Amino acid sequence: MLNKEGVMIVLTASDLEMSDFDLNPFIAFAGGFPQFLVHKRLYPSLPYNLDRTAKFAPYGLRKVESLLIEEFGEGNVVVSHPDNLHRFIGPRTKVVGISTMDPLGTGFVSRTYTSILGLDGKPATLAEFEDLLSHPALRKSNAKIIVGGSGAWQISDANMQEPLGIDTVLVGQAERSLVHIFRKALAGEELGGVVTMQAPSCEEIPLIGKASIYGTVEIMRGCGRGCSFCSPTLRQRYSFPLNHILKEVELNARNGTRMILLQTDDLFLYQAKANFIPNKEAIVDLIHSVSEIEGVEYIQAAHASLAPVVYDRSLVEEIAPILVEKSLWTCRGTRCASVEVGIETGSARLMKQYMRGKMLPYEPEQWQDVVARSVELLNDNDIYPLATLILGLPGEQEDDVLATIELLDRLEGSKIFYVPLLFTSEEESSLRRQRHGRCKDLEGPQWEILSGCWKHNIDVWSPEMRTTIMLASMISYPFLRLKHGKRIFAPFMRISGLEDKLLYRKAGVKCQPDYCTPDLELVEEEGVGK
Repeated sequence: MLNKEGVMIVLTASDLEMSDFDLNPFIAFAGGFPQFLVHKRLYPSLPYNLDRTAKFAPYGLRKVESLLIEEFGEGNVVVSHPDNLHRFIGPRTKVVGISTMDPLGTGFVSRTYTSILGLDGKPATLAEFEDLLSHPALRKSNAKIIVGGSGAWQISDANMQEPLGIDTVLVGQAERSLVHIFRKALAGEELGGVVTMQAPSCEEIPLIGKASIYGTVEIMRGCGRGCSFCSPTLRQRYSFPLNHILKEVELNARNGTRMILLQTDDLFLYQAKANFIPNKEAIVDLIHSVSEIEGVEYIQAAHASLAPVVYDRSLVEEIAPILVEKSLWTCRGTRCASVEVGIETGSARLMKQYMRGKMLPYEPEQWQDVVARSVELLNDNDIYPLATLILGLPGEQEDDVLATIELLDRLEGSKIFYVPLLFTSEEESSLRRQRHGRCKDLEGPQWEILSGCWKHNIDVWSPEMRTTIMLASMISYPFLRLKHGKRIFAPFMRISGLEDKLLYRKAGVKCQPDYCTPDLELVEEEGVGK
């Protein structure tokens, strides 16, 4: 169906963000890899509705859609995949709204793996965002382009809105300010290059009206633990009522979503008690209630913290059977559940400085014990976590790095998938003025962490890859001394353990271009980390 006049407000996102990666949210990490390593087969297009509107869309875009439909009417708002933009953008179109998570490839994953793989080129997220902005329907249109979403800060931070042809960048949570901003845009008023939106109350956040990718349903927003490198931890925490959550689960299941992704910064903080004490009854009720809704085949929790696992092991014991039964994952033939957790560092000093709320109700000095014991308890219940580590936190010293190596040694043999990341100074975090961690600044022990983590991942999750990588390493070794060979073959050598560390450090692995990895001046900011 082609609407020659167009729709007044058209909402969209890049190809990458409009795919569910065949119901695998963790493969979406591949969007942070160099573009030529990420084939479009990894992120196939989702089915459309009969009128060519998007059958599934990113959860945040669905929230925006609900707000705008309530204000301007359903006939004036449409969500479209980029493939169908020409069907909805026309003379009547006044605003094209774009949601984005990582538009310039300067998020944690993109910065890390585009640079550490040692290959020049754009991250897939950046390439797809540029493709969207150069879409013929957009180029021909006089509509205002408004970009928002969790990654919008990257554009404003790099002052890229004008070079990219974006009229306005919206930074922050949308619910309180969005309708007012779109009213002004539709009236032809100037909005300015960057607009910072006010944080909403829980009551201002609407239900989605149409199905979301991964069947995403937000169970709580914010965290409150106060980690200095992270933006959600600085937001006020509130949990949505169970009835609110189940309405969105039912809507997704009714519209063909087989999976429900419980979007949260910490599953174990849902309806939490004082001092971050988990509310076992509320969490168990939530998981049971979601699992009983007809059509829900899979349940995936987005994030969880580790301290509550130690505090109340019975909590994990009660929900694990459901999460495992409703899981997509297997590890070497064994069905298991997974959830993203943040280990970040083994250093009590850095935990105390930047993350002292992360291990509550325990003390920073107990962090290694908390991590080791919680991973053991999760594994005992067939939950194999995906764990992030941060390399290059501001002020990180050799003793801090060695403490992380010590913790990883304690975790040897655990069923865990590690994702080591370079420190990234997000705009909404307390450390926003600190310099990004850079691959060229990594020292020998930090490379040891990175390569050791990926060796562990292969051994635990896909040991059959070991032979392939070893062969690639042996074949590639002679080419390391060639100009381009150093960059192309370095990753195989690191992961296989065959690398000559001195040769590697001389190779001078080149990080991303400055235009998509802006280096911020290191600024001492009073109160950071306190």
